[in-house]
Amino acid sequence: MEFPDLLQEKEKLVDVFSYEEEIEPEKVRVIAAPYRICPLGAHIDHQGGPVLGMTINACTLMAFYPDVDGQVRLRSKNYPGKVKFDVQDIPESTGSFWGIYPWAAVRALQEKYAIEKGLVGLVDGMLPGCGLSSSASVLLAYLHGFAEVNGLALEPWEYVRLTRVAENKYIGLNNGILDQASIVFGRRGCLLHIDTKDKNVVRLPDRLGDKYYRIIVAYSGYSRELTTSGYNSRVDECRQAAQQLSRMSGRDPAVILSDVATADFLRYGGSLEPRIGRRAAHFFNESRRVADGITAWESGSIEKFGQLMSESCKSSIEQYECGVQAICDLQQIVSSADGVMGSRFMGGGFGGCVVGFVKQSHAAVAVEDIKLSYQKLHPEVAGQAAVYLAQSDDGVRFI
Repeated sequence: MEFPDLLQEKEKLVDVFSYEEEIEPEKVRVIAAPYRICPLGAHIDHQGGPVLGMTINACTLMAFYPDVDGQVRLRSKNYPGKVKFDVQDIPESTGSFWGIYPWAAVRALQEKYAIEKGLVGLVDGMLPGCGLSSSASVLLAYLHGFAEVNGLALEPWEYVRLTRVAENKYIGLNNGILDQASIVFGRRGCLLHIDTKDKNVVRLPDRLGDKYYRIIVAYSGYSRELTTSGYNSRVDECRQAAQQLSRMSGRDPAVILSDVATADFLRYGGSLEPRIGRRAAHFFNESRRVADGITAWESGSIEKFGQLMSESCKSSIEQYECGVQAICDLQQIVSSADGVMGSRFMGGGFGGCVVGFVKQSHAAVAVEDIKLSYQKLHPEVAGQAAVYLAQSDDGVRFI
């Protein structure tokens, strides 16, 4: 199954929105904020580790027009209810669980910028809550929309910063910048090497392209909510490891694991409490896998790259200790399909998706085999689970 055609989805969204709002279609702006995959660099961006990201041709779309009186009126095609508030008199709550995202976007913007105009919009996500960073995707759609109607010309790294402020401070998710940077800097035909500590992005061109392989996105049917999962507690455990390792080595106190030298981990890591030690081991081993993955990608060895993805997933399960049963089952099914060169789960393993790389010649059959095998094992989500073939795409943009 392929994801829907972006331009066709845009036309349908504008038709519905302009009819509901009784506004000419020409006055409607549309933002496409794609989802992202992270083939390597699992769970280490919040520790300043190196990560690899890529935007794909599935996204959040938002059709909107400005409201000069500062009113925000939003409807989602994915979730019930409507969100209404005034940007100049923001309430404590929007009364809707999905309304926290536009609310957080305005709060983050208002820390530095004058936000006087609101917007009226209709939002549609192709696969929300799936572990492909649909939360950062929709936040970036809102941030671009509010910036546009208020005449703000923001730099790409400012959008990355604002998204993280919204997530860390107003939503309560202690994540890093992998999601935001991938979606802001994404480029079709490129893998992104993101240095999350020094905030630098390098685009690595794809030497093979979709004539050789396709990206499989297998949705488990279980959405995930990271703020109520074990995500934040594992971030705290990584910070504890950084503090203890710096103390053992007699160096200046470290806040995150990228502040700790690999040599110090190799020397003192065995003295950490086992649970904390496993978190640190995952960080340093995953950082090495990212470096090896860059070498494999640049040499055109997608098979080696896929192998590293599977090793990353194993470490996520055994060292980082995340992954609910259904998502672990799905990852095994994807990796066992003919032609699949490697896979790992996205979204922290707390529900969501598995992403794999499959040979083009095997892609269509692999999709059907994965879907049937997973639905047989987990019939309780047979109606929600789905398997897609994806490809890389450009980052957040107006279309």
